[in-house]
Amino acid sequence: MQIDMKKLSIYITVLLAAALTACNEDFNEGVASPQSYGQEEAAGKITFTATGVDPINLGNVEEESVAVAVFTAPVVEEEATLSYKMKLDNKVTLTVDDKGYVATEDLQNAVAQIYGIRPVERTMNAVLTAYVAVGKTVYAAPAESYELKVTPEAPVIEGAYYLTGSLTFDKAVAFSNKSGDVYANPIFTVTVPALTNSDGVVQDSEFTIQSVSGKKYGTLQAEALEGNLVQKDDANAIQIPAGNDYKSIKITIDMINGTYEVEKLPYANFLWVPVSSSWSPYNSATLSGVDAKLQFGMVSIEKEFKLTASSSWNGGDYGYSYFTTRKGVLPVEGNDNMQVSEAGIYFLKVNLYDDKKEISAVKINSIGLIGDATVGGWDTDAETNMPYDDTEKCWSTTTTLSANHFKVRINKDWNTAIGGSLDALNADGGADNIKLDTPGEYTVKLYLNGRLILIKNNN
Repeated sequence: MQIDMKKLSIYITVLLAAALTACNEDFNEGVASPQSYGQEEAAGKITFTATGVDPINLGNVEEESVAVAVFTAPVVEEEATLSYKMKLDNKVTLTVDDKGYVATEDLQNAVAQIYGIRPVERTMNAVLTAYVAVGKTVYAAPAESYELKVTPEAPVIEGAYYLTGSLTFDKAVAFSNKSGDVYANPIFTVTVPALTNSDGVVQDSEFTIQSVSGKKYGTLQAEALEGNLVQKDDANAIQIPAGNDYKSIKITIDMINGTYEVEKLPYANFLWVPVSSSWSPYNSATLSGVDAKLQFGMVSIEKEFKLTASSSWNGGDYGYSYFTTRKGVLPVEGNDNMQVSEAGIYFLKVNLYDDKKEISAVKINSIGLIGDATVGGWDTDAETNMPYDDTEKCWSTTTTLSANHFKVRINKDWNTAIGGSLDALNADGGADNIKLDTPGEYTVKLYLNGRLILIKNNN
């Protein structure tokens, strides 16, 4: 089913409360002038009651207006006119008609203004007020408040999306979201190397997108590099033609509007890590980072390995002799390969700047979260542990996080800490802490390819 673009448009509208004035004028003939009546006193002279309605799910409302109250109009003099306004949570005012209905769009905008567009039921305090106007005098008669429960209309945005297809050798690669709260920021991005053959020549490739719950997204126009996403099992994969004008691909998806965009990039900020079990750069693990020279990643290494500057040996490689500073890396007799002392998953960090030329390989024993966003704060003994999930090839934990800062640490060591931002991680020791904007319960996952995602539970 194609995503309905019209229904996804959310415009936040601030409604100004009506200005109420009281002027000295007769209420009607034969009745004493209400000169001493202010609006509060007038409320006691007019009887008005209102009650609520069943919970409203705006995603199921097709009409242009929706009932928000049940009431009987107050009894007033013949020449008086009546109007109604409702205040929600004492923040937003809506115009209500004489049947208790408001414009559907106005109610949607009001809920969005107060709570955002996350499609969960919101309970608001509603006060409906009847305004009685006689000439230039307006009297207000508020009814008793009641609860109004409304679920705003919005697409269900899941906490994580994955790229899959020939572009990633059919491996699932997680998209990044810089907020952690997908309704505050529904934009997801991922950058991956272009698909090449073993000689480094860029090939045709294709991809689809899969949500964390297993829903598949593709397109109706397979060869378009931008367009609308389609959520169906037999959706067409998005195709990227071969060419010598790009080395990597950036894919952006907007899950509130249901669109995608593919950018061909003339550079590739990656290092490939061929290992002795295959010595094949083009489908090996990759390191990535803030630029082409400062890179990191988690790689499974049995014994020997090397680094290459591209997806083939033709682009140049980096062996033991290239680096002037080494940690956890041993030489190999008879060649320029590097090796580790024992098989395992290693945290590799590389600095290729000429004044550094550093490499470190640290076998991963533990990974955890630390910082004032976590339950343990910055206490090094209270780090939130992230066990390894061999099926998904990631370290994962479900925990409560506050709107604050944190880092990811390998082996409880600040020298192997990851900071930066959710969409631009940085393994440099002096990197900023990662900032989380929205508190809540999150499932946090750090993948072998160095991608960190936060899935907010109970959206």
